[in-house]
Amino acid sequence: MFKKDNIEINFIKKGVGEPLVLIQGTNTKLEAWQYQIEFFKEKMMVIAFDNRGAGKSSRPDYPYTMDMYVEDTKTLLDHLNIQKGIHLCGFSLGGMIAQEFVLKYPNKVKTLILLATGTHIEPIKINQTFEFYNKFDNMNFEEKLQVIIPLIYTNAFKRKLKKDEELYQYLKKDMNPIVHSDGIPQFKDYINQYKAIVNFDTRDSLDKIKQPTLIAIGSKDVNSSPEESKVLHENIPNSKLKIFENLKHGFAIEEPEKVNNLIWDFIKEHRG
Repeated sequence: MFKKDNIEINFIKKGVGEPLVLIQGTNTKLEAWQYQIEFFKEKMMVIAFDNRGAGKSSRPDYPYTMDMYVEDTKTLLDHLNIQKGIHLCGFSLGGMIAQEFVLKYPNKVKTLILLATGTHIEPIKINQTFEFYNKFDNMNFEEKLQVIIPLIYTNAFKRKLKKDEELYQYLKKDMNPIVHSDGIPQFKDYINQYKAIVNFDTRDSLDKIKQPTLIAIGSKDVNSSPEESKVLHENIPNSKLKIFENLKHGFAIEEPEKVNNLIWDFIKEHRG
């Protein structure tokens, strides 16, 4: 746990070598990176953390901004004495934070990896999300889980979860995005985090990102649009795009081997 200005950031650091920094999505714990942490800790230094408002990190009750998230990331890296050569990977909201981070601190970042994210969110979708969280907050844990699983995983993965009780318990305890049985988010946590996205828009700045960039998304993602990933690819000069066919928002958990190998091949091209 790291503390600065009354904000505690829960983090892990494993392995040695070039740093891979993993930033999660809205109200998602660092444990949702577990498959990536286990894979990459044998190859490099892996740093993952709970964003403010999530997991074991502080959850102050006021609207967060994207710059708060950027500075939380920077101060953690300062604490770890990591100043450059970062392989920066963000998922969903984390991908938005990663974009803002590289635009503000370009000299710190060696490569950029953007998973299931975009350049902005239309106001109508923001309003729909607030309405969703409002209804979501009145559900019990199992009800929430039954809403979220089909939203972010395929039917094949749902069937797998029914057969594999250990995987199901592992997923629902810590790994599952948005809802978990331990450290349950409150309605205020969802809203305070999501407020950071309201004014987020990098469409006019993407050409300033010069780092090699890997963009990946599932073709069936209804949370982050594959079209938005195409916009990222078309406007970030040194980028490549991978669309995983027939996968949804949780593709890094559903198909970790494919995702890990994709990221590792990309990093190997640009490390050293």
